[in-house]
Amino acid sequence: MATVHPPIQGDSGAASRWREAAPGAICLVLGAVLLWLARSIELPTRVMAVSPRIWPEALAFGIMGLSVLQIVLAFVRTPEADDDEDEGPVVRSGIVRVVGFVVATVAFGFLWYFVHFLVSGLVFVAALTWIAGGRGLKDLVLFPAGVTVVIYVLFGLLLRVPL
Repeated sequence: MATVHPPIQGDSGAASRWREAAPGAICLVLGAVLLWLARSIELPTRVMAVSPRIWPEALAFGIMGLSVLQIVLAFVRTPEADDDEDEGPVVRSGIVRVVGFVVATVAFGFLWYFVHFLVSGLVFVAALTWIAGGRGLKDLVLFPAGVTVVIYVLFGLLLRVPL
């Protein structure tokens, strides 16, 4: 039987604000690293209308801007009384799912190096669907096949991105 402890009396708003600001701070650092990496992309010798750095830099600035917004809002916004009640305790199944998503993503990167995108993408989307709780023919075969084909047609055939 689980023991339910009464909430601790005092100012829990400060801890809640730092907890809300922490993901923004982490993403701000990741955005800065992405910007640094984008600036290290070599520019071609001939002048181009759009440089190869444009999208990585735009993503980096977008990530950093939204991160700053999240950090500011964490301290400016008035916390509501029931903010912490929506969050349940961290459970083992949630941690296993997050680790599963990370492992599947890394495995997809390695598999894609050796196998064509259509095969590795199908396996990747099916693995993510299974980890998220999908079961059955539609969830594990038809949905991943549809997603993989749409991505391949859009990027591989229409935009001619080498997959």
